Amino acid sequence: MNASPENARRIVVGADGSPGSEEAISWAVTEAAARGDRVEVLLVLPREELLPGTSFALQPHGRVPVRNGYSVKDAAERIRAKLDAEVTVETSVRQGNPTSELLAAAHGADLLVLGSPSRKQWERLVFGSVATACVKHATCPVALVTPEAVHRFSPSAS
Repeated sequence: MNASPENARRIVVGADGSPGSEEAISWAVTEAAARGDRVEVLLVLPREELLPGTSFALQPHGRVPVRNGYSVKDAAERIRAKLDAEVTVETSVRQGNPTSELLAAAHGADLLVLGSPSRKQWERLVFGSVATACVKHATCPVALVTPEAVHRFSPSAS
């Protein structure tokens, strides 16, 4: 466990309101609590791209819309309280390309944690476009948390 806040690792978590992202928040909070680290949870709201001359918005392939009424702050606090974790959890909301915003937030971080998409639609074409791009381009280690495996392994459990 880190003895002081200045030695705390910075763990960034991408959230979108899905069950997979909530498992990622839970895993990151558990990990941070065990090691004295801090967690930053980021929700990225994609900009809607309208078809020219219409009011129809495009949803790029692989992008799942955020649930209506989803509050990343409420979700992070609910998960932290459920785990009874003594850990600093900060939340923020950005608008833009989810991959670009997550990679920018994770720049200089010690770990980027993402939830795996549901098993529907052939694992959302392997991992999901955002997770795949983050794994390929992140400048820090990336943990991809699946709902099935979240309770089976944590590096701090050993």
